[in-house]
Amino acid sequence: MKAVLLVVLAIRSCIYYKYIEERIMRISVPRYIDTENTLRIESFYHITVAPRDIPWNFPLHNHENFLEISLIIDGRADFECEHKKYTLEAGDLVVKNAGVLHSEISSVAHCFEQYCLGISGINSPGLPSNTLIPSEISPVIHTKEAFDYLRAMTKYLFELSNDPKIKASEVTRQAVENEISVINMLIMNTVEFSEHQTHSELIENVLHHIDNHYGEPFSLDTLAKKFYVSSYHLAHRFKHETGQTVNQYVLKRRLGEAELQLVFGSDSIKEIAAHCGYNDLHYFYSVFKKHTGNTPNEIRSYYKTIKATTV
Repeated sequence: MKAVLLVVLAIRSCIYYKYIEERIMRISVPRYIDTENTLRIESFYHITVAPRDIPWNFPLHNHENFLEISLIIDGRADFECEHKKYTLEAGDLVVKNAGVLHSEISSVAHCFEQYCLGISGINSPGLPSNTLIPSEISPVIHTKEAFDYLRAMTKYLFELSNDPKIKASEVTRQAVENEISVINMLIMNTVEFSEHQTHSELIENVLHHIDNHYGEPFSLDTLAKKFYVSSYHLAHRFKHETGQTVNQYVLKRRLGEAELQLVFGSDSIKEIAAHCGYNDLHYFYSVFKKHTGNTPNEIRSYYKTIKATTV
């Protein structure tokens, strides 16, 4: 029965592909094809949040060895990617290339639901490994007519991934290929260009430094000296260009990395805290709970309950 459903969905994807080709924009976006059978599911989560629950909140982080594709099923969320901000709504598809910094926080006024699929083995012509879209293209794609198909396909793929009888089977890989083929078509048909970088060279360099040294001790004075500006000038420019203080950005980067390691790593919470710049474990727990709404233990346990079993 599952094989029959897969064939039906594959046929529907071919029909939709023909429909998209008739409207396709001529733009240089490499199309990924899995010619070497390298696709691998690294993570797969189905996230749901009720209106009165603690909002979905994953601070700044990245995935170095795989890309992540999110399909927003319901609700709204604020999304930040490479220091650019977006608003996500139901029907949006989000492509987060490997190594790209991003964060999400859902609206407290709405229920929120999304699927997050992590995939490795993506090799698109002319792009870095595990990259689906060039950096100048917006990572947020409005699926429009394709939403119902993608929702059904993603739900089916999640169910396949939870079926122990077909663990790591060819049918699962084929289902991933079908989904990516539709995503390729959407990227080429609904492509939008991201806004040009609005940060000055100074602030872009400061952001880059924090992104790579978030676990080290930080103070505004030492950071200002490193970039040969006054503390006042740096604080003013950073706030003006990013909408947040240096300390707020450092906090987001540290908590995002901590949550990433809690979800995907196996280190102890004490080790994760130290790696992210917190040598006082009690203080780390306090800060983490205050800003994410959950304790580190709760985050680690939560992800175990919503993760597909075969990945």
